Amino acid sequence: MSIVAISQTLGSLGDEVGRELARTLSYEFADREIIFQAAERFGEGVTELQHATEEKPTLWERFTEAKEPYLTDVEAIIWEMAARDNVVLVGRGAPFLLRAVPYALRVRVTAPESLRAKRLENQEGLATDAARDIVRQSDRDRAARVKFLYQVGWDNALLYDLVLNTERLAVTEGVRMIQHALQNQRFQATSESRAQVKDLSLTASAKAALLADPRTGQLVLSLTCEKGYLSVGGKVEREELRQVVEEIVRAIPGVTGVENATVVAPRLPASAV
Repeated sequence: MSIVAISQTLGSLGDEVGRELARTLSYEFADREIIFQAAERFGEGVTELQHATEEKPTLWERFTEAKEPYLTDVEAIIWEMAARDNVVLVGRGAPFLLRAVPYALRVRVTAPESLRAKRLENQEGLATDAARDIVRQSDRDRAARVKFLYQVGWDNALLYDLVLNTERLAVTEGVRMIQHALQNQRFQATSESRAQVKDLSLTASAKAALLADPRTGQLVLSLTCEKGYLSVGGKVEREELRQVVEEIVRAIPGVTGVENATVVAPRLPASAV
């Protein structure tokens, strides 16, 4: 059982490689599906979620936590899919988010800029200069987003286990190379590593659920999970809010128990400060 996380440049055929790999292995495949599931689950807009994972961060985002709810929603879906194993995830920061998963195979799919622009030109019927500008802008935006979210260089080859250049490899050849890499024992899940990913998935789901609820979205809480047992810490202003926190996280499928370590600390009136 394995996880393949693919990072692709625009026009590199990374999506095609991922889809063909998933078809060949009978794995689940997700690219934009990640965005759609997050939007449906947490009631957010597809455009906002796509911006949070792909486009260049705005100046407002750089100085606030405006990105957090959208990013948390997407990450919860990625972790949920990863916990199911046998999945190919393309984009949405999956290779960087899953750095903590030792058996996840992280793949970079790219090609020279000129070739990628030519593919886009042919596919979309664009002028040569326009296609080149779009490819360059996409590269800049995605690199800036990854740097902003995960503090790593998007094009750093050392972040990946395998780098494929589709100028020299057809889609089917790239798929065969990934399949060969997956035969290595290090990319096979164990019962222990699957349990760890499940706990990380439950933690991400709990964080997203709490942020999505207007009663708890502004709370600063800490979350950990071990063998399905979720622990929540932090401060709330009222006892009923403490109970709401517990109800939300206890309702998450897969949670076997909850330790509610939140503390009721009423806010002092301004005159008492």
